[in-house]
Amino acid sequence: MSPVEFSGKEKRITFQLYNYWFGLAGDEGIPPLKLLSPEDIAPYKNNMVLIDFRDPDNEPTLQVIGQFLQQDMDRELTLAGISEIPRRSLLSRITDHYMEVLANKSPISFDAEFTNKAREKILYRGILLPFSDDGENINFILGAIRWINEDDVPDPEEPEKTEPQETRPEKTKPETMEKHQLQQHLDICRALVQGQSPAKTRSRKSLYEALGAILDFHELCCSNPESYRELIRDEGIKAQKRAPFTPTLKLCFGQDYDKTRLTEYAAALSHARKNGQSGAGLPDFLDHFPGGIKGCVRAEREGREGYIPSPDNNISREIIGELPAIASFPLSEDIMSEGIMSEDIKTGGDLCLILGHRKESAMEIIKILTEEEKMLEQILKRVAQNLKKTE
Repeated sequence: MSPVEFSGKEKRITFQLYNYWFGLAGDEGIPPLKLLSPEDIAPYKNNMVLIDFRDPDNEPTLQVIGQFLQQDMDRELTLAGISEIPRRSLLSRITDHYMEVLANKSPISFDAEFTNKAREKILYRGILLPFSDDGENINFILGAIRWINEDDVPDPEEPEKTEPQETRPEKTKPETMEKHQLQQHLDICRALVQGQSPAKTRSRKSLYEALGAILDFHELCCSNPESYRELIRDEGIKAQKRAPFTPTLKLCFGQDYDKTRLTEYAAALSHARKNGQSGAGLPDFLDHFPGGIKGCVRAEREGREGYIPSPDNNISREIIGELPAIASFPLSEDIMSEGIMSEDIKTGGDLCLILGHRKESAMEIIKILTEEEKMLEQILKRVAQNLKKTE
Protein backbone atom coordinates (compact mmCIF):
# COMPACT_ATOMS: atom_id res chain seq x y z
CA MET A 1 0.00 0.00 0.00
CA SER A 2 1.26 3.48 -0.85
CA PRO A 3 1.90 5.76 2.14
CA VAL A 4 -0.56 8.30 0.73
CA GLU A 5 -3.38 5.75 0.98
CA PHE A 6 -3.56 5.58 4.76
CA SER A 7 -5.12 8.32 6.83
CA GLY A 8 -6.49 8.95 10.31
CA LYS A 9 -4.22 10.28 13.06
CA GLU A 10 -1.11 9.82 10.95
CA LYS A 11 -2.39 12.38 8.45
CA ARG A 12 -4.06 14.82 10.83
CA ILE A 13 -0.84 15.50 12.72
CA THR A 14 0.55 17.44 9.75
CA PHE A 15 -2.54 19.65 9.42
CA GLN A 16 -3.01 20.38 13.09
CA LEU A 17 0.63 21.24 13.74
CA TYR A 18 0.95 23.22 10.52
CA ASN A 19 -2.14 25.28 11.37
CA TYR A 20 -0.82 25.82 14.90
CA TRP A 21 2.58 26.97 13.57
CA PHE A 22 0.89 29.23 11.00
CA GLY A 23 -1.07 30.89 13.80
CA LEU A 24 2.14 31.54 15.74
CA ALA A 25 3.90 32.94 12.67
CA GLY A 26 1.25 35.52 11.80
CA ASP A 27 2.91 38.20 9.68
CA GLU A 28 6.37 37.59 11.15
CA GLY A 29 7.43 34.81 8.75
CA ILE A 30 9.13 32.35 11.11
CA PRO A 31 7.96 32.48 14.75
CA PRO A 32 10.30 32.35 17.77
CA LEU A 33 10.33 29.21 19.90
CA LYS A 34 9.28 31.16 22.99
CA LEU A 35 5.76 31.46 21.52
CA LEU A 36 5.40 27.68 21.61
CA SER A 37 3.18 26.50 24.45
CA PRO A 38 3.92 23.03 25.93
CA GLU A 39 0.22 22.64 26.68
CA ASP A 40 -0.72 23.21 23.04
CA ILE A 41 1.55 20.44 21.74
CA ALA A 42 1.00 18.04 24.66
CA PRO A 43 -1.05 15.55 22.56
CA TYR A 44 1.97 15.05 20.29
CA LYS A 45 4.90 15.33 22.71
CA ASN A 46 5.71 11.61 22.65
CA ASN A 47 6.05 11.75 18.86
CA MET A 48 8.16 14.91 18.67
CA VAL A 49 11.81 15.96 18.54
CA LEU A 50 13.35 19.42 18.96
CA ILE A 51 16.54 20.04 16.95
CA ASP A 52 18.88 22.84 18.07
CA PHE A 53 20.81 24.84 15.42
CA ARG A 54 22.15 27.62 17.66
CA ASP A 55 25.80 26.53 17.55
CA PRO A 56 27.10 27.30 14.03
CA ASP A 57 30.45 25.61 14.71
CA ASN A 58 29.00 22.17 15.44
CA GLU A 59 26.36 19.87 14.05
CA PRO A 60 22.73 20.28 15.17
CA THR A 61 21.82 18.59 18.45
CA LEU A 62 18.71 16.84 19.76
CA GLN A 63 17.36 18.95 22.62
CA VAL A 64 14.17 17.00 23.34
CA ILE A 65 13.17 13.51 22.14
CA GLY A 66 9.63 12.19 22.61
CA GLN A 67 9.10 9.00 24.59
CA PHE A 68 7.83 6.91 21.65
CA LEU A 69 10.77 7.97 19.49
CA GLN A 70 13.21 7.24 22.32
CA GLN A 71 11.73 3.76 22.84
CA ASP A 72 12.46 2.96 19.21
CA MET A 73 16.22 3.33 19.85
CA ASP A 74 18.70 1.37 21.91
CA ARG A 75 20.29 4.32 23.70
CA GLU A 76 19.64 7.79 25.06
CA LEU A 77 20.41 10.51 22.50
CA THR A 78 19.20 13.67 24.23
CA LEU A 79 21.76 16.46 23.58
CA ALA A 80 23.59 14.23 21.09
CA GLY A 81 24.42 15.31 17.54
CA ILE A 82 22.13 14.24 14.72
CA SER A 83 24.92 12.14 13.18
CA GLU A 84 24.51 9.72 16.10
CA ILE A 85 20.92 8.87 15.18
CA PRO A 86 20.74 5.18 14.19
CA ARG A 87 19.60 4.38 10.68
CA ARG A 88 16.30 2.50 10.34
CA SER A 89 14.92 4.37 13.34
CA LEU A 90 11.79 6.50 13.31
CA LEU A 91 13.83 9.47 14.50
CA SER A 92 16.00 9.25 11.38
CA ARG A 93 12.84 9.47 9.26
CA ILE A 94 12.27 12.96 10.72
CA THR A 95 15.78 14.37 10.78
CA ASP A 96 16.58 13.23 7.23
CA HIS A 97 14.48 16.16 5.98
CA TYR A 98 15.92 19.04 8.01
CA MET A 99 18.01 20.40 5.10
CA GLU A 100 14.78 20.93 3.16
CA VAL A 101 13.48 23.15 5.95
CA LEU A 102 16.69 25.18 5.99
CA ALA A 103 16.46 25.59 2.23
CA ASN A 104 12.78 26.55 2.12
CA LYS A 105 12.61 28.39 5.46
CA SER A 106 9.12 27.01 5.86
CA PRO A 107 7.44 23.85 7.20
CA ILE A 108 7.98 20.62 5.31
CA SER A 109 5.55 17.69 5.43
CA PHE A 110 6.55 14.24 4.25
CA ASP A 111 5.25 10.69 3.99
CA ALA A 112 6.86 7.42 2.97
CA GLU A 113 7.40 3.85 4.07
CA PHE A 114 10.43 2.03 5.41
CA THR A 115 11.42 -1.30 6.91
CA ASN A 116 12.40 -1.04 10.56
CA LYS A 117 14.91 -3.11 12.54
CA ALA A 118 12.26 -5.77 13.15
CA ARG A 119 11.79 -6.14 9.36
CA GLU A 120 8.30 -4.66 9.60
CA LYS A 121 7.02 -2.30 6.92
CA ILE A 122 6.07 1.00 8.51
CA LEU A 123 3.97 3.73 6.87
CA TYR A 124 4.54 7.19 8.31
CA ARG A 125 3.70 10.87 7.96
CA GLY A 126 5.40 13.78 9.61
CA ILE A 127 6.15 17.47 9.57
CA LEU A 128 9.08 19.76 10.41
CA LEU A 129 8.44 23.29 11.71
CA PRO A 130 11.14 26.02 11.79
CA PHE A 131 11.55 28.58 14.59
CA SER A 132 13.70 31.71 14.57
CA ASP A 133 14.61 34.39 17.10
CA ASP A 134 15.03 37.05 14.40
CA GLY A 135 12.48 35.81 11.85
CA GLU A 136 15.25 34.94 9.38
CA ASN A 137 17.88 32.55 10.77
CA ILE A 138 16.52 29.20 11.93
CA ASN A 139 17.50 28.38 15.53
CA PHE A 140 15.26 25.37 16.13
CA ILE A 141 13.26 22.85 14.13
CA LEU A 142 10.40 20.99 15.76
CA GLY A 143 9.63 17.64 14.15
CA ALA A 144 6.67 15.32 14.67
CA ILE A 145 5.77 11.96 13.17
CA ARG A 146 2.97 9.40 13.37
CA TRP A 147 3.22 5.93 11.94
CA ILE A 148 1.36 2.68 11.51
CA ASN A 149 2.42 -0.88 10.79
CA GLU A 150 1.28 -1.87 7.29
CA ASP A 151 -0.41 -4.98 8.76
CA ASP A 152 -2.59 -2.72 10.92
CA VAL A 153 -3.94 -0.63 8.04
CA PRO A 154 -7.71 -1.28 7.74
CA ASP A 155 -8.95 -3.01 4.60
CA PRO A 156 -10.74 -0.84 2.02
CA GLU A 157 -13.95 -2.81 2.65
CA GLU A 158 -13.85 -1.77 6.31
CA PRO A 159 -12.62 1.80 6.29
CA GLU A 160 -11.63 3.41 9.53
CA LYS A 161 -13.94 6.20 10.68
CA THR A 162 -11.99 9.42 10.47
CA GLU A 163 -12.57 13.12 10.64
CA PRO A 164 -12.96 15.06 7.37
CA GLN A 165 -9.59 15.44 5.72
CA GLU A 166 -8.03 18.64 4.50
CA THR A 167 -5.49 19.06 1.76
CA ARG A 168 -1.98 18.65 3.17
CA PRO A 169 0.24 21.74 3.04
CA GLU A 170 2.45 21.71 -0.01
CA LYS A 171 6.16 22.38 0.14
CA THR A 172 6.93 25.99 -0.57
CA LYS A 173 9.01 26.47 -3.67
CA PRO A 174 12.36 27.90 -2.56
CA GLU A 175 13.12 31.43 -3.65
CA THR A 176 16.34 32.36 -5.39
CA MET A 177 19.12 32.38 -2.83
CA GLU A 178 21.76 35.04 -2.40
CA LYS A 179 25.37 34.04 -1.84
CA HIS A 180 25.19 34.63 1.92
CA GLN A 181 22.21 32.28 2.13
CA LEU A 182 24.11 29.53 0.34
CA GLN A 183 26.99 30.26 2.71
CA GLN A 184 24.74 29.39 5.65
CA HIS A 185 24.06 25.96 4.18
CA LEU A 186 27.75 25.53 3.41
CA ASP A 187 28.57 26.27 7.06
CA ILE A 188 26.21 23.48 8.12
CA CYS A 189 27.92 21.03 5.76
CA ARG A 190 31.33 22.07 7.02
CA ALA A 191 30.23 21.48 10.59
CA LEU A 192 29.09 17.97 9.63
CA VAL A 193 32.40 17.10 7.98
CA GLN A 194 34.52 18.29 10.89
CA GLY A 195 36.74 15.42 11.92
CA GLN A 196 36.39 13.76 8.50
CA SER A 197 40.04 14.43 7.57
CA PRO A 198 41.72 11.28 6.24
CA ALA A 199 44.35 11.75 8.94
CA LYS A 200 41.80 10.92 11.63
CA THR A 201 39.76 7.88 12.51
CA ARG A 202 36.35 8.45 11.02
CA SER A 203 32.93 6.96 11.41
CA ARG A 204 31.48 5.57 8.21
CA LYS A 205 28.02 6.53 9.41
CA SER A 206 28.96 10.17 10.06
CA LEU A 207 30.72 10.32 6.69
CA TYR A 208 27.59 9.07 4.91
CA GLU A 209 25.49 11.62 6.81
CA ALA A 210 27.86 14.41 5.79
CA LEU A 211 27.79 13.33 2.15
CA GLY A 212 23.99 13.31 2.29
CA ALA A 213 23.98 16.92 3.46
CA ILE A 214 26.49 17.80 0.73
CA LEU A 215 24.28 16.18 -1.91
CA ASP A 216 21.35 18.37 -0.82
CA PHE A 217 23.65 21.40 -0.73
CA HIS A 218 24.83 20.61 -4.27
CA GLU A 219 21.21 20.56 -5.47
CA LEU A 220 20.69 23.99 -3.89
CA CYS A 221 23.80 25.24 -5.68
CA CYS A 222 22.52 23.90 -9.00
CA SER A 223 19.22 25.73 -8.42
CA ASN A 224 21.08 28.96 -7.70
CA PRO A 225 23.93 28.98 -10.24
CA GLU A 226 24.82 32.67 -10.01
CA SER A 227 25.19 32.62 -6.22
CA TYR A 228 27.10 29.33 -6.49
CA ARG A 229 29.54 30.81 -9.00
CA GLU A 230 30.17 33.72 -6.63
CA LEU A 231 30.75 31.30 -3.77
CA ILE A 232 33.35 29.14 -5.52
CA ARG A 233 35.01 32.19 -7.10
CA ASP A 234 35.51 33.74 -3.65
CA GLU A 235 37.08 30.46 -2.49
CA GLY A 236 39.38 30.30 -5.51
CA ILE A 237 37.75 27.12 -6.84
CA LYS A 238 37.10 26.49 -10.52
CA ALA A 239 33.90 24.94 -11.85
CA GLN A 240 34.37 21.60 -13.62
CA LYS A 241 31.83 20.54 -16.24
CA ARG A 242 33.06 16.93 -16.30
CA ALA A 243 33.19 16.70 -12.50
CA PRO A 244 30.34 18.89 -11.21
CA PHE A 245 30.45 17.53 -7.64
CA THR A 246 34.15 18.26 -7.11
CA PRO A 247 33.85 22.04 -6.48
CA THR A 248 31.04 21.44 -3.99
CA LEU A 249 33.10 18.81 -2.18
CA LYS A 250 36.11 21.14 -2.08
CA LEU A 251 33.92 23.84 -0.55
CA CYS A 252 32.79 21.47 2.19
CA PHE A 253 35.92 19.39 2.90
CA GLY A 254 38.52 22.02 1.98
CA GLN A 255 40.86 22.29 -0.99
CA ASP A 256 43.68 20.56 0.92
CA TYR A 257 41.61 17.43 1.53
CA ASP A 258 42.94 14.21 -0.02
CA LYS A 259 42.26 14.46 -3.76
CA THR A 260 41.79 10.71 -4.16
CA ARG A 261 39.04 10.73 -1.54
CA LEU A 262 37.34 13.75 -3.12
CA THR A 263 37.34 11.97 -6.47
CA GLU A 264 35.77 8.88 -4.89
CA TYR A 265 33.13 10.93 -3.08
CA ALA A 266 32.28 12.77 -6.30
CA ALA A 267 31.83 9.49 -8.18
CA ALA A 268 29.69 8.06 -5.37
CA LEU A 269 27.44 11.14 -5.29
CA SER A 270 27.11 11.06 -9.07
CA HIS A 271 26.12 7.39 -9.03
CA ALA A 272 23.64 7.93 -6.20
CA ARG A 273 22.08 10.85 -8.04
CA LYS A 274 21.67 8.74 -11.19
CA ASN A 275 19.81 6.22 -9.02
CA GLY A 276 17.34 8.88 -7.89
CA GLN A 277 18.80 9.43 -4.42
CA SER A 278 18.53 12.63 -2.42
CA GLY A 279 20.54 13.60 0.62
CA ALA A 280 17.95 12.12 2.96
CA GLY A 281 18.24 8.66 1.44
CA LEU A 282 21.97 8.68 0.67
CA PRO A 283 23.20 7.10 3.96
CA ASP A 284 20.90 4.09 3.51
CA PHE A 285 21.82 3.87 -0.18
CA LEU A 286 25.57 3.80 0.54
CA ASP A 287 25.13 1.50 3.51
CA HIS A 288 23.38 -1.14 1.40
CA PHE A 289 25.25 -0.65 -1.88
CA PRO A 290 27.81 -3.48 -2.32
CA GLY A 291 31.20 -2.04 -1.46
CA GLY A 292 29.83 1.26 -0.16
CA ILE A 293 31.58 4.29 -1.62
CA LYS A 294 34.17 2.25 -3.51
CA GLY A 295 31.40 0.07 -4.91
CA CYS A 296 29.68 3.18 -6.26
CA VAL A 297 32.99 4.33 -7.76
CA ARG A 298 33.39 1.02 -9.58
CA ALA A 299 29.79 1.06 -10.79
CA GLU A 300 30.15 4.64 -12.01
CA ARG A 301 33.34 3.89 -13.94
CA GLU A 302 32.05 0.63 -15.36
CA GLY A 303 28.87 2.36 -16.52
CA ARG A 304 30.88 5.09 -18.21
CA GLU A 305 33.42 2.77 -19.84
CA GLY A 306 31.17 -0.19 -20.58
CA TYR A 307 33.52 -2.38 -18.56
CA ILE A 308 32.28 -5.91 -17.79
CA PRO A 309 34.20 -7.67 -14.97
CA SER A 310 35.92 -10.92 -15.86
CA PRO A 311 33.98 -13.94 -14.54
CA ASP A 312 37.10 -15.55 -13.11
CA ASN A 313 38.23 -12.66 -10.88
CA ASN A 314 37.22 -14.59 -7.76
CA ILE A 315 39.29 -17.57 -8.92
CA SER A 316 42.28 -15.26 -9.45
CA ARG A 317 41.92 -13.91 -5.93
CA GLU A 318 41.70 -17.43 -4.50
CA ILE A 319 44.90 -18.49 -6.29
CA ILE A 320 46.82 -15.43 -5.09
CA GLY A 321 45.36 -15.72 -1.62
CA GLU A 322 46.97 -19.15 -1.20
CA LEU A 323 50.49 -17.84 -1.96
CA PRO A 324 52.89 -17.53 0.99
CA ALA A 325 54.02 -14.02 1.95
CA ILE A 326 57.65 -13.21 1.06
CA ALA A 327 57.76 -10.34 3.56
CA SER A 328 55.58 -8.87 6.28
CA PHE A 329 55.92 -5.60 8.14
CA PRO A 330 53.63 -3.20 10.03
CA LEU A 331 52.65 0.06 8.34
CA SER A 332 54.13 3.18 9.86
CA GLU A 333 51.91 5.78 11.50
CA ASP A 334 52.73 8.19 8.65
CA ILE A 335 51.31 5.77 6.08
CA MET A 336 48.20 5.05 8.15
CA SER A 337 47.65 8.77 8.73
CA GLU A 338 47.28 9.28 4.99
CA GLY A 339 43.99 7.38 5.27
CA ILE A 340 44.79 5.24 2.22
CA MET A 341 44.00 1.94 3.85
CA SER A 342 41.07 2.84 6.11
CA GLU A 343 38.26 2.79 3.54
CA ASP A 344 39.72 -0.28 1.78
CA ILE A 345 39.72 -2.23 5.02
CA LYS A 346 36.14 -1.20 5.78
CA THR A 347 34.88 -2.36 2.41
CA GLY A 348 36.80 -5.61 2.36
CA GLY A 349 39.64 -4.59 0.01
CA ASP A 350 42.50 -6.79 1.28
CA LEU A 351 44.68 -6.56 -1.86
CA CYS A 352 46.49 -3.45 -3.05
CA LEU A 353 49.25 -2.30 -5.41
CA ILE A 354 52.63 -1.23 -4.02
CA LEU A 355 55.25 0.95 -5.74
CA GLY A 356 58.73 -0.28 -4.83
CA HIS A 357 62.33 0.73 -5.47
CA ARG A 358 64.76 -2.15 -5.93
CA LYS A 359 68.30 -1.62 -4.60
CA GLU A 360 70.35 -4.75 -5.35
CA SER A 361 69.10 -7.30 -2.81
CA ALA A 362 67.00 -4.76 -0.89
CA MET A 363 63.54 -3.44 -1.69
CA GLU A 364 62.20 -0.07 -0.59
CA ILE A 365 58.43 0.42 -0.47
CA ILE A 366 57.71 3.92 -1.73
CA LYS A 367 53.92 4.16 -1.87
CA ILE A 368 50.72 2.16 -1.53
CA LEU A 369 48.87 2.94 -4.74
CA THR A 370 45.15 3.71 -4.71
CA GLU A 371 44.51 2.44 -8.23
CA GLU A 372 40.99 1.72 -9.40
CA GLU A 373 39.55 -1.76 -8.92
CA LYS A 374 39.45 -2.46 -12.66
CA MET A 375 43.24 -2.14 -12.97
CA LEU A 376 43.82 -4.26 -9.87
CA GLU A 377 41.59 -7.05 -11.17
CA GLN A 378 43.45 -7.08 -14.50
CA ILE A 379 46.79 -7.46 -12.72
CA LEU A 380 45.45 -10.22 -10.46
CA LYS A 381 44.15 -12.13 -13.46
CA ARG A 382 47.51 -11.84 -15.27
CA VAL A 383 49.46 -13.00 -12.20
CA ALA A 384 47.10 -15.94 -11.69
CA GLN A 385 47.47 -16.99 -15.34
CA ASN A 386 51.28 -16.89 -15.09
CA LEU A 387 51.17 -19.00 -11.92
CA LYS A 388 49.07 -21.63 -13.70
CA LYS A 389 51.63 -21.82 -16.54
CA THR A 390 54.47 -22.55 -14.10
CA GLU A 391 52.59 -25.33 -12.29
